[in-house]
Amino acid sequence: MNRKSTSTDKQASLPDQAAQPIRQLNMDASVLTQVHFVGNHINATGTSGYRKWFGLGISEFRLLVVIANEPGTSGARIHEIMGLDLGAISRTLRQMEQKSLILSTANVRHPSYKSWYLTSQGADLHDRINEMTDAREAAILEGFSKAEKYQLLAYLHRLSANAEGLERIAKDGLEKQTVAPKD
Repeated sequence: MNRKSTSTDKQASLPDQAAQPIRQLNMDASVLTQVHFVGNHINATGTSGYRKWFGLGISEFRLLVVIANEPGTSGARIHEIMGLDLGAISRTLRQMEQKSLILSTANVRHPSYKSWYLTSQGADLHDRINEMTDAREAAILEGFSKAEKYQLLAYLHRLSANAEGLERIAKDGLEKQTVAPKD
């Protein structure tokens, strides 16, 4: 198929050597793209707001949330929940420990691993940031009914459960057959 520019309005201004892909991604109809764009916006505004008001980025706050919900959690468990790189988790935990937001003890089952807990300073910061998080959630869900919010959550939980398929594709490429979405 010819990749040379055609005379459509969008492509009319392309230089002679420019080409268009044969199959163009429809960003408005792509769930991955839209989730990514919304996620980027949530992360960027969370990081700037949390840094400005609390001196903490969104990743650090998310670690506080995981540790608050699972006191004594390990870096491996945080990785399992959040999907972040273990090295990044370890570095962030050390930085947070230096700020006295969290503390570590030797893991009961595996003494060479650490179990993580909030300090009183970390718990206080967690509670203060949660107020902003509630306001952020209300802002992004403006116009949604309670039923729509729960439906959205159900869809997001399904997407999360299906995310291991993304790992498989990243690892194996397109060698293994993927399941097509139901219409």
